[in-house]
Amino acid sequence: MDQAEYPVYLKEIFPRAGAALLRLLHGAAENAYFLRTDFFTIRDWTELADHQGDEALHALLLLLMVALEEGSLCIELADASLRARLGDLVPETEAAEWSRRILASVDSPATTRLVGASVEDQRPVIAFAAHGRRFLYFQKHLQAELEFGRELNQRLERTGNRSSVDWTAILDEVVRTQPLTLDPDQRNAVQSALSKNLTIISGGPGTGKTSIVLTVLRCLLRGGVDPERIALAAPTGRAAQRLTDAMRAGLDRFGLASPPLPAVLRGERAGGKGDNADCKNSSILQGPVPSPPARLPLNTEGEEGANCDARLRELAGTTLHRLLGYRPHSNLFSRHRENPIPADVVIVDEVSMVGLVLMSQLLDAVGPSTKLILLGDKDQLPSVEAGAVLAHLVPDEGAAHASLRDHVVVLKTNHRSEKAIRVAADAINRQDVSMVDALPRMELSGETTLDGQSGCFLLEQKQRTANELRGFLQRWVDQAYFHARQGDRSLAELVESGDDAELPRVFSLMDRFRLLTLVRESAWGCDEINAFLDSYLRPRLDADGRGGLFAGAPVLITANDANRGLYNGDVGIALRRPSGGLRVAFPRYEKPALFPAESLPAHQLGFALTVHKSQGSEYANMMLVLPPKGAKRLLTKELIYTAVTRAKSSAIICAAPDVLRQAVGRRIERESGVLSEPNEPEA
Repeated sequence: MDQAEYPVYLKEIFPRAGAALLRLLHGAAENAYFLRTDFFTIRDWTELADHQGDEALHALLLLLMVALEEGSLCIELADASLRARLGDLVPETEAAEWSRRILASVDSPATTRLVGASVEDQRPVIAFAAHGRRFLYFQKHLQAELEFGRELNQRLERTGNRSSVDWTAILDEVVRTQPLTLDPDQRNAVQSALSKNLTIISGGPGTGKTSIVLTVLRCLLRGGVDPERIALAAPTGRAAQRLTDAMRAGLDRFGLASPPLPAVLRGERAGGKGDNADCKNSSILQGPVPSPPARLPLNTEGEEGANCDARLRELAGTTLHRLLGYRPHSNLFSRHRENPIPADVVIVDEVSMVGLVLMSQLLDAVGPSTKLILLGDKDQLPSVEAGAVLAHLVPDEGAAHASLRDHVVVLKTNHRSEKAIRVAADAINRQDVSMVDALPRMELSGETTLDGQSGCFLLEQKQRTANELRGFLQRWVDQAYFHARQGDRSLAELVESGDDAELPRVFSLMDRFRLLTLVRESAWGCDEINAFLDSYLRPRLDADGRGGLFAGAPVLITANDANRGLYNGDVGIALRRPSGGLRVAFPRYEKPALFPAESLPAHQLGFALTVHKSQGSEYANMMLVLPPKGAKRLLTKELIYTAVTRAKSSAIICAAPDVLRQAVGRRIERESGVLSEPNEPEA
């Protein structure tokens, strides 16, 4: 590519850049989807350090930012590692030259204003030695990783006071009173969570993580833990809401403690409210039970057990930031070692979405005697923030450090998704590229009926054009709005009726079909797909609709509004108001939440979401759209796995076969200096 052909904005941001640097920068824009703001950040750092002319430092900062996007905390300062990363952005010969220049520049005295040698140097970037290797960090991430390593090791070394509670006896009785048989991994996870001060549980969708949490909570209350001393948290408001809804749905599914309860079952006595002793079985609390009966007496597992289950409804999930007392104006947390979280048990869901800085703060704020239970899916995409903590703590089977091994439980059995989806997800995780040729091909024609189909399919992009994709999109939304039915009505007909009593059917149909994308921009990104489907569906669903929304349009919330219980990533549907205008309905477990469209926080159309936005959600039918070129750095098996495991019935991958092979054959290389040896952090 001639220098004149590079995007104008790159030459404007980096007016002194030579052709080789422009090629590298353009490679980042094309294959790592760097935004203009990313390039401005690189420019500002080099200007502040007075290194505008040092192209190697530009390349170094670019690589470090690419690594952070992948969930890595750092990059290794070794030729092979640098060349592997650079090879995704420029040809191999140029990658080798850039690697040589970067290594020479890091050790040059001229770079000391930008690159330091230890965390105390107070430089933006630190070249840090750990375990006989050298790594390049941003200073705040190195500081967080060192603190996290120390906190983790201190927690692993603590033995604490041995509990007098016979958790095994309690667990046996709890399992007998719920219509759920725990598989061996699930039971091991519950036993570990009850008996240890740190338990890490990893499993994909359908492996029973919510059932494990519910079982753990039922045991904890029977073991004497007050619900007010239990904290449930998740990294986002949306994930916290899902956790709360899943807990209450589980209680109802098990037929447990359906309110209202009689006073005696609420633990109320003549003189006031009962205390938490009503949830204890005194014989169990005294130690091992010689021969526990098949059922505990009614007065312990009947009335008092029901009281324990009723009190579970007092629990609700919150965000980690709120749990830690985050203060946005100062960017500090009120909860820390000197002012720990006032809880005996802290349970955190969706830990794969938690970055290292936040996880380090959590460990600092959890008291030494507090149980910490972490749940997530190690194989999902890493957190948006730097540091794929769960993937580091739960690496591939057999690779976990000895000090952690007894604290980690991996759930292997999927109890929910269709078998073909589970088989495909397993092949993706193993990076078995032959699965691409083995996938059945989907022909998405006007006669295709998606609802009721099951399996994982390849919808092949043969022409690799935007027009071809738009044809697929039209047939997909025709299925979603006009062909699929709930009872005797389609989604379009239900939207037309505007009847609130039909909202459960509206939500059911809305969640049957979900489009996911790798990127936001381009014809294959969610922004342009949403704009196209707006123009295609608006005339058919709401010809008089004006403005950004129309009746029948899915609405994606993009900013948190805790006062209204709306969070970034929530998806609702726009409906007509009887009085005129639009309202937006959001599904909730107990009853829908409805808001006037004009009162919503920041939002956009939600026909298509990025895979990152979909984490934690599940849909009956999912279609993933991959671009036919570019985005090389983003095409990974973690992305494909995360998308495919959102589907319960059918997963359709709309891609060119060679692009899908490239994605399945590539994994995110998460680099970490200290976390790679969690038992031996270096100061």
